[in-house]
Amino acid sequence: MPTVIPTVVDRLVHRAVRNAVEPILEARAFAGWVSGYRPRRNRNTALRQAAEFLTCGYRCVADLDAAKVSEGVAVDEAVDWFAEYVYDGTFLRLLRTVLAGLPSPVVPGSGLAPLLINLRLSQVDRRLTGLRVVRFADNYCTFTETVSAADETAWCISDAMAAVRLEPNAAKSRIRREANAEDLFLIDG
Repeated sequence: MPTVIPTVVDRLVHRAVRNAVEPILEARAFAGWVSGYRPRRNRNTALRQAAEFLTCGYRCVADLDAAKVSEGVAVDEAVDWFAEYVYDGTFLRLLRTVLAGLPSPVVPGSGLAPLLINLRLSQVDRRLTGLRVVRFADNYCTFTETVSAADETAWCISDAMAAVRLEPNAAKSRIRREANAEDLFLIDG
C-alpha cells in the first residue's frame, strides 16, 4: 500500500484545509454514530455507543470492515465529495491542487486522509438509515436481536458499500453472537 510522508509545508497546508472544512463536515456530513478520525471521538466513543445497544439486548452484531477504503479514488471524485457541502469555488480549486499533488487523494500518511476516509464512508452511512449501527474508522457494527437479523443488516451494509465501489473485507468481517463491546473495533480483530 503506498503511503506518503508529508513535508512540513504539506502538513501545514493539509492542516489549514482540514481546519477550514472540518467544522462544516462535522455539522452536515457525518452521522452521530461515527467515531474515529474525528475531533473528540475515538474508540472509546464507539465502545460506549456499542455498549448501549448491547445493554438493550441487541447482542448479535454484524461486524463488517470496509476493504481498501483509501484506494481507487480520483481527484475529481474526492473534490465532488467536498462540493456536496462546500460551495466556495476558490476553496475547491485549492483543494483540487492539494489533492493533485498526492499519489492518490486518500493516500495514507496525508494529513487529509482521515477526513477523506470519513467523507467517502459518509456515502455508505447515508444508506444505513433505520439500523442500529456504530462505525469506528472503516469498521461497521450493526446490533440486532437475532443472527438472521444480523445477516440481513450485513447484506444492507454490503449493498451500501457496493453502491460506492467498496466491499467488506472478508477476512475481517463476521457475524458475532453474544458480542462483547470490548471485542469490537480492534485492529485486525
